[in-house]
Formats: sequence, structure tokens, C-alpha cells
Amino acid sequence: MNPYRILSSCTIEFKGQSPVTEMIESADFTIDVKRPQPGWLDAETREKIVGYHALIAGGESLNAATMDRADDILIIARNGVGYDKVDLDYCTERGIIVTNTPGAMADAVADQAFALLLGLSRQLVLGDARVKKGDSYDIPIGEDLTAMTLGLFGCGHIGAEVIHRALGFKMRVLVHDPWVDGEKIRALGAEPVDRETLLAQSDAITLHVPLTEANLEMVNGEFLGQMKKGSYLINTARGGLVDEAALIGALQDEHLAGAGLDCQATEPPQGQSLELVRLDSVLALPHSGSKTLAARKRMAIVAAEGIIARLQGKMPNHVVNKTVLEKLGLAG
Repeated sequence: MNPYRILSSCTIEFKGQSPVTEMIESADFTIDVKRPQPGWLDAETREKIVGYHALIAGGESLNAATMDRADDILIIARNGVGYDKVDLDYCTERGIIVTNTPGAMADAVADQAFALLLGLSRQLVLGDARVKKGDSYDIPIGEDLTAMTLGLFGCGHIGAEVIHRALGFKMRVLVHDPWVDGEKIRALGAEPVDRETLLAQSDAITLHVPLTEANLEMVNGEFLGQMKKGSYLINTARGGLVDEAALIGALQDEHLAGAGLDCQATEPPQGQSLELVRLDSVLALPHSGSKTLAARKRMAIVAAEGIIARLQGKMPNHVVNKTVLEKLGLAG
């Protein structure tokens, strides 16, 4: 058997089937699966990844402090889209390829975004609570999505699926994404606009951008102040995109009608994040947008495909730190 060893901190078995294990063992590699608790990997426990050549990684922090003794690592396959907890510069310096799984969860996350918007606009949580308590059926009047303009920040795989769903609800859709050609956005049935137009005209805004230094807390007081009064904010991306203190203020002042949050700056929520999610005008979920059987299975398979390619000396798909490829002789 090939000496390469793979460690997964993510679920790779689905209803008794483990396609990833079968893929990896068919390639003559070995895989260990651990279902760790949050915070399982830190500077004190970094020995746990020593001796492995590849990682299928969840949300753990992967940097010099946690990887300095893992001399054999060749590739980290992020089982998801975001890679803000992976030190790309450090990995590139060491010649470690980092991949992610774009597109694998697009349908599931797009569904979650609309679940949040529907839950807010139709007062579903309040209505459910009142019925179960035997209280009055008198809840605030909801809003028709058909009458709304939906604004998207970001038009990648998930954003495109959100557009498809919005058009199914007969919504007008605006998109701001300077990295995507306007004609591509129009072909999807949406309107490319600048930031100011989107903020001023959208009845609901949904975020579909990665968390980077450039857009950390991009949803700040200025951003929220330019949103339409009575509009909604939906975030299924990363909690760090939002200045939570500013959002609390906008909700308490009733400038915004509500916020649907599948992610928080601190997860599980503590301190300010907990204060935010406890507001009546917030519908909060436990970062579960990709948590469907089909999405998790696709994510795991895409991650495994990248690892197998790298360990076989080939270039994997969905490389995040592309500058490492030339260093490894895989560019071209």
C-alpha cells in the first residue's frame, strides 16, 4: 500500500456509505477520520496531524502555530468554500497546496438564504411560536417577495443560484460584483449595478463574498445607513463581514426590519454575537447552510478528488493559493 496517509476532520460517511473512503483506498492511500470537538487543533495539540500527508479540513485554524511539526503535509483540502482560517502565505512558503470546494454547496446555501428571507418577511418564527403557545393569531403583516428587489453582493456559484431562485419568485435582482463581467450577470437575469445603487434600491440584501482583510466588517454603519429603511440583511457567508455593533444599532433603531444570519463573528455566539442573535428581529441559524446530505457528499468528494490528484503528482482543481503551483512545477 502507498505510504501516503490522509486525515479528515469532516464527515465522509453518508447514510452508511463512504464514497470518499472508497475513492482514497482505491487510489491505494489510507485515511483516518476523526470527529473532533471545536478547538481540537491548536498549538498544544498540533501533534495530532504529524505523520499525515493530506488533510480534509473543516473549520480548524491551520497556520504556523498548528502546523509547524507537520512536516509531511502536501495538501489541505478545505471541505467548504471559505478559507479564512488557513494561512495561505505560510502554506505557499512551505509548498502546501490549499484547495476548496466551490459550487458543491451552492444549491444548499442558496436555499438557506431564501429560507431566512422567507422566515423574516412572513414572520414565520413568531407565527409558529404563537400558535404553539395558543396565543393570538395577530402577527404583523408580511411582505410578498414578488414585490421586492433583491440585492446581491457577490455573484459566484452561490450567488448565481440565489439569482435563479429569486427569479422564480419574480423578484427584481441587482448584483454588485466588480470581479464578474456585467454581461454574465445580465445573462443570469440580474442587473449589474454599483454599490450605492444596490444599497439604495434593495428591499433585501444578501452577502456572497469571501472573508478577506479588504472586506472585514464591510457591512458597517455607513453601509447599513445607506440601506433602505425597512429592508432586510441576509448573511450566509461569514460573520466577520458584518460589524455586529452597527447591525445591532440598525435593528434596534428599526432602520432595518430584520436580519437573517447563518453565521456570526463568534461561533457559537458569545458576547456581542449573542446579543445580536437574541434580538427579536434576527433569525439566526448555526452556520448550517451547507448541511444537507447532497451538499456534504459533493463537498467531500471534491475535496478527496483534489487530494488524490496531488498525491499522484497531478494538479488538483480549485487551488486557492495558485502561486504555489509554479514552485511545485505544476503550473501550466
